[in-house]
Amino acid sequence: MEMEQRYFFWKLAYDLVSRFDFEIIHLHLQREEVWLEKSSGGQSHVIRLLNKEFHWSNHVKADIEHVNRQLEKNKRYFSGRIKNIDLLYVAEHPTVDEFDSPSVKLAHNSNVIFLSDDNKERGLEQLAATNKLDHPPEINYKLPDAPLEYESTIEYMKHQLYSIRQKQQQKMREVFEYGKPRITYLLLIINLIIFYYLESVGSTTSISTLIEYGAKYNPGIIEGEWWRLISSMFLHIGVLHLLMNMLALFYLGTAVEQIYGSFRFTMIYFLAGILGSAASFYFNTSVAAGASGAIFGLFGALLYFAWRYPSLFFRTMGWNLIILVAINIVFGITVPQVDNSGHMGGLIGGFLAAQLVDLPKLSHRVYRTVSVALYALGLAVLLASGSGGDLKLTAADIQYLQELQEEERYEDMLDITESLEKTEGEWEDEYLFFRSYAYLQTGKENLAFDDLRKAVDIAPEFAEAHFNLSILYERRGNEKKAEYHQEKAEELNAELRNKDPERPASS
Repeated sequence: MEMEQRYFFWKLAYDLVSRFDFEIIHLHLQREEVWLEKSSGGQSHVIRLLNKEFHWSNHVKADIEHVNRQLEKNKRYFSGRIKNIDLLYVAEHPTVDEFDSPSVKLAHNSNVIFLSDDNKERGLEQLAATNKLDHPPEINYKLPDAPLEYESTIEYMKHQLYSIRQKQQQKMREVFEYGKPRITYLLLIINLIIFYYLESVGSTTSISTLIEYGAKYNPGIIEGEWWRLISSMFLHIGVLHLLMNMLALFYLGTAVEQIYGSFRFTMIYFLAGILGSAASFYFNTSVAAGASGAIFGLFGALLYFAWRYPSLFFRTMGWNLIILVAINIVFGITVPQVDNSGHMGGLIGGFLAAQLVDLPKLSHRVYRTVSVALYALGLAVLLASGSGGDLKLTAADIQYLQELQEEERYEDMLDITESLEKTEGEWEDEYLFFRSYAYLQTGKENLAFDDLRKAVDIAPEFAEAHFNLSILYERRGNEKKAEYHQEKAEELNAELRNKDPERPASS
């Protein structure tokens, strides 16, 4: 009778794999234990088969507790949230005492099915119902008169299951070892070299240095400097920004390039980075730099991988990656300095780019056509809409003007001020002050005088503007006005020094 149970066990396992497309999660030939899974809609249907004779229900309960522990310990091996698990016990006889299912705490939505000789047909029908199979497995479990022939059949089915399992594991290895991370390492080196170079010629925290060497700067892009959409991906603002992005590039880039290969990885990286820069151009008027958009594109590529290989994705990186993406999004929302538009543009761009190039050995013409259309449409809308908007004054513009003033680049200061179309708002007084200084240094005193008058009208507490205006009134022979603005500047400076003793006076 043992031969009959063994034949039924291995035939059932083989039937579920070959005819019902279950995947082998675990296979133990000697213990005659098989774990199978079938995923659908992010949920897993799990079957655990065991060929063993249990005489008492307590032994079954102990085995179920063992299964619960195994499920908790190895839940990452399943491709999604476990919807139900069927525990199938193949045996000649049921337990001597009656098994009471409610008395056992089962993990997830579990079913205990005894496939004893007198319950095989009902058990298979229950199995079909819980897993929504079209029909129950049709297995002739009765042995004919030639047991040796069926012994060889058992060995054949065991061998076939073992071969299927080996092929599944080999396929997994091939997916993650398709390419080598050569481009990832090259990008790391390029970013480090550029960072070192910028530090040697200026400072990576200097707005003027960043803009001159290719940061995302909206006025420059509107004037035709489209290359900034790419060059900004290689600039970083300070050491911490560089280290965070390079660490992310190392880990994510290595994974994506190994999965997609170097050519596809390069396409994904740059297409994601460009769409991220375009989104930043449209939504964010500040100066921006960094590889974050392209790096979020690598997240997008892994999410596309999850879509095409859900079982393999959840078995390897799974929820860890999804949680990491969510943490980065929440971090971006809560930290004001983070360019969320660039991150989200990169994430979407990476997903579309991955769909465009597709995974190795996979190709779907419809997916590619849709991704090309969506990417092109998104890029066109972002760039066209961003280019058509007015250039508004930002804090970055003021900092840029200040740095140009410190470097005595007055003509450049005037070029910047002329490119700004809307200067009203929070920073208008400082904008007028810096422009007046550039006018003074370039011999345009009348224009400087008009700007300073406007500046003190907008911000009467602007001590530096009062001081410079007093000098111009003195040059014009208006001693009364000169004295008034001089006294006003000294009064404001005195108030500021009382609040901040280390503050220098205007000069």
